[in-house]
Amino acid sequence: MFNILTIEDNLELQNEIKELLTSVGYQVFCAESRASALAILKFNKIDLCLMDVQLPDCSGFDLCLEIRSFFMNPIIMLTICNEEEDIITGLKNGADDYITKPFSIRILLMRIETQLRRNEWQTKKDTQIIFSGDLKVDFNTRKIYYNEEEIKLRSIEFDLCEILLKNNGRIIKRDLLFERIWDCKNKFIEENTLNVHISRLRKSLKTYHGMQYIETVKSFGYRWNVEIIKN
Repeated sequence: MFNILTIEDNLELQNEIKELLTSVGYQVFCAESRASALAILKFNKIDLCLMDVQLPDCSGFDLCLEIRSFFMNPIIMLTICNEEEDIITGLKNGADDYITKPFSIRILLMRIETQLRRNEWQTKKDTQIIFSGDLKVDFNTRKIYYNEEEIKLRSIEFDLCEILLKNNGRIIKRDLLFERIWDCKNKFIEENTLNVHISRLRKSLKTYHGMQYIETVKSFGYRWNVEIIKN
């Protein structure tokens, strides 16, 4: 069973979409705002997001970009904004598809099915072992090797590496790392804790041709700095 998150502040439409998707076998989660959407994504496995553009606490375009920094599954924008520039903005911000209201039920279901099928195929295709510089990373065993010798990392340090690696060079905000790694475990930490973990990570991973694997983007966050090669 696939889990779908609908992000829609029109409760009547949200209920209609939920009833439709539930009737064809999907498990449906509902959010009305940025805050509720992020909370659901933290604690649940979501296979696809249906997202409205006009939300009460932010632009759906901005939320799409924020979610895309850690969420790799399909995002479909569902909105009355049908201008070409709106569609382009949605796609640039990470949406996989764009459906305008009012929409055909058959087309909506077809688009969802297509995105889920494509993502499932891609997931099977993707390897769980990648290489970057002198490092080998195995996501199944949660281990990283330097020239075939295992690097001993704390669990949180591997979590940091995983987020940065899977975003393949995208800049990840500090706030997002706090939310994804610590807040989801209901832990309060001081601001400097992240700095300490990043510093330990850099020391453990060493450098590649003089480059740090993790680059600091001043006043913003971090990104993985060495080319990633899938096996």
